[in-house]
Amino acid sequence: MPKVLSVDPSRCTGCHRCEMWCSLTKYDEINPSRSNIYVIRREPAVDVPMVCIQCGLCIDVCPRNALKRVRKTGAVVVDAELCTGCGICVKVCPYGVLRVDEETGVAAKCDLCGGSPACAAHCPHEAIRYMDASKAAAKRREIWAVALAAKNRA
Repeated sequence: MPKVLSVDPSRCTGCHRCEMWCSLTKYDEINPSRSNIYVIRREPAVDVPMVCIQCGLCIDVCPRNALKRVRKTGAVVVDAELCTGCGICVKVCPYGVLRVDEETGVAAKCDLCGGSPACAAHCPHEAIRYMDASKAAAKRREIWAVALAAKNRA
């Protein structure tokens, strides 16, 4: 069963450890601006981690075929040798989680850390978890149902 990142915004405290661990893992520096995960704050005090869902929409638009899916993890990865940093993949990402790294000039995105995502491993509140896709889908349904119920009560 493939695994995916699952986010539960109700558990996120906005500590940004996920961003720090991502940049540390990928670039050997603690620099959230180079992270491939984004914690978005909306007031009043709602923090929502945004992660790549590995949908693969970026794969087909790359003119250099620099984006490929890794069979083992299901992650879409960037081949830095082929990527020109044109940014077309950034434009098509429906979640806005791709970017062109300012230092390398190459597209950057979550690659699930080869099957052991640092963001999930270091989230102290389990707001980000790496789990079986079917369990993650069930969790998303629950989160949406709770959100819709709360909205209808308001």
